[in-house]
Amino acid sequence: MQKFGDKMEKKWDLNSLYTGFQGKYLEDIELLKKLIKERIKEINDNKRDSIIYIESVIKNDEKITILIGKLFSFAELTLSTDIINEEADKYISIITLIINDSVKAEVDFQKYIKNVDLEELKKSSDIINNYSFILSKLGKTASHLLSKKEEVLYSKLRKVCGSSWGKIQEITTSNLLCDVNGESKTLTETRNLAYSADSKVRKDAYYAEQKAYKSIEDVVAISLTNIKYESNVLLKLRKYKDPITYNLEENCNMKRESLDALMSAILEFRPVFIKYLKAKAKYLGHKKSLPFYDLFAPLGKSNSTIDFDTACSLVLDSFYSFSPKLGDFAKKAIKNNWIDVYPKKGKVGGAFCANLPYIRESRVLLNFTGSLDNCLTLAHELGHAYHGEIISDELPLNTNYPMQLAETASIFCETIMGKNLISKVTDKEEKIAILEQSVSDSTQVIIDILSRYLFEEDLYKKANNSLSASKLKSMMINAQKKAYLDGLDHDILHPYMWICKGHYYSVDGNFYNFPYAFGLLYGRGLYASYLKDPEEFLKNYDKMLFLTTHATAEDVTLSMGIDITKKDFWIDSLKVIEEEINELVVLLEK
Repeated sequence: MQKFGDKMEKKWDLNSLYTGFQGKYLEDIELLKKLIKERIKEINDNKRDSIIYIESVIKNDEKITILIGKLFSFAELTLSTDIINEEADKYISIITLIINDSVKAEVDFQKYIKNVDLEELKKSSDIINNYSFILSKLGKTASHLLSKKEEVLYSKLRKVCGSSWGKIQEITTSNLLCDVNGESKTLTETRNLAYSADSKVRKDAYYAEQKAYKSIEDVVAISLTNIKYESNVLLKLRKYKDPITYNLEENCNMKRESLDALMSAILEFRPVFIKYLKAKAKYLGHKKSLPFYDLFAPLGKSNSTIDFDTACSLVLDSFYSFSPKLGDFAKKAIKNNWIDVYPKKGKVGGAFCANLPYIRESRVLLNFTGSLDNCLTLAHELGHAYHGEIISDELPLNTNYPMQLAETASIFCETIMGKNLISKVTDKEEKIAILEQSVSDSTQVIIDILSRYLFEEDLYKKANNSLSASKLKSMMINAQKKAYLDGLDHDILHPYMWICKGHYYSVDGNFYNFPYAFGLLYGRGLYASYLKDPEEFLKNYDKMLFLTTHATAEDVTLSMGIDITKKDFWIDSLKVIEEEINELVVLLEK
């Protein structure tokens, strides 16, 4: 396995975007202002031939999209590792205001698209044909728009409503310090102690985390309820049936039939995951069900910490076992410092990948502390980056893909790594460690995601009234009980999961939970297909990833021979996880 050496940079390099908030960055802001003005003029001049008009707007939008992508990404990525960076925050606000100037013209264009015959126009225009999917979606969205005056007003108010409330959650959690046995730690560092091999450390960290939330629970509760109230009001005004319908139509390109099939399969399979949780509780010596602080307890031989160098080597070894193309890509990402590795004060928690197709690169944020889970997270996020590599060949306006399909490549890559690791293990304890990590992750993505889904359903029903921190904690506990059944100790759950999960804090990004379950099960289903015919699978895999930007979820999955509207597919994918659970339970009981 390849070694990279101690001198490898552990912070990401953003110089491919800009070297700072001066020079070229300021020049591009001025260029953006110019392009936006041209866009407004172009859209207002809608009396010409439809094809010439639409093509002209699209060409201008391509330039604007590339420019906004670069400007926003640099500022947002800078802010994600330094949440109090005033300069980055300032330019995010400036760019937002510049974009908002074109809202009125955008409304006009969407309503224009709604009233033209795209099917007829695309026969005579390659540009319209290439963008027919996104234009068609634009026309459908136009049916839900408010008046021009209302849309302009809301665009100006967003900064002081939903966006600001989300910012409060981000700042308060990023700067929150926890007292773990007299030692001050960031929230991310404290939460990562849940993976410690020392049971006392896990327990102490859990209670330190719960105690720390007390100091911010009231203000974050206000943030959350205001965001969901705003979302409810807006969706009602725009005549969407409910938040899930909005999410499926606008963010997921997916039928309700597919979501219902997925959730039905998950609910049916809860007892399988409960069997694992009870086996883990017994293995750890608990007389009752598993307490939340031991949910992530490592089992088997997982006492040693894995350094980042070794984690990179493990990922590359696994990726190359799938294809040279995937391995070479990951090697490039690591060598070129696309990854920001370690946690620190002021850095946002969790992990993410930001695709930057306009420069044919990505950036990955980790909070790496050396656990096996961190290694799998590295594989997961590099999977996102590989997806970004594939769609970087797309047209500028066709580089966005829906939330649930965003997890396709990441889950697939995580599965490749997990399977590759366990295939090389003969020692029972080491096999338990790797297998348990995989099952633990699956339990999070299926059962814990179910609890978050149930919580958000309840939250939207009640968000028209101000909800106290106490009420939100009660709602989260109830959701966890419904999802985990008796797999977890009901006296030791996590009432504050609504504070630490940033996905709740977006007006437009509601129900950003089931996409993870979708991604896991679709990724597992893809892996099963790969095993049946690796050569044929490799021919179609990249094509499928490319298709995600301009097709419905149902059409994307059908390209791989999968019908996601049928519960049977989801059941078959869950059975793949059940096999791992059964194998692990047997090992734990020996």
